[in-house]
Amino acid sequence: MTPSSQRFRPREHLRSRSDFSRVYAGRCRASNELMVVYVVPNDLTWNRLGISVSKRAGNAVVRAAVRRRVREAFRTAKDRIPNGYDIICVARPLLKDRLSEISHLFMDVVQIAVRRGIRRRGG
Repeated sequence: MTPSSQRFRPREHLRSRSDFSRVYAGRCRASNELMVVYVVPNDLTWNRLGISVSKRAGNAVVRAAVRRRVREAFRTAKDRIPNGYDIICVARPLLKDRLSEISHLFMDVVQIAVRRGIRRRGG
């Protein structure tokens, strides 16, 4: 994979309230002690990522660090996630203490959520 395809492009950002609501309404999720991941098909040929970090996780600096780490985990794992999904990662407050583990844990939880989504769709 070329370095330019490893970028986190603007089209891969999930930002609108309606998109977040649609993903939450899909009710396909997986979780661990550090994060909850919601997944729903998006009818596109690429994945989009939304990140939610509560104020309980810490101040603005801490929340921004968590978001950066989650984006980086998504960016580096893009080629291993099947295309065509909107993904929301909801960080739990404990995540701020284990930032070094995000990449590994994010990929595990996303794979579980995608498998559940595929099973639900009957594919």
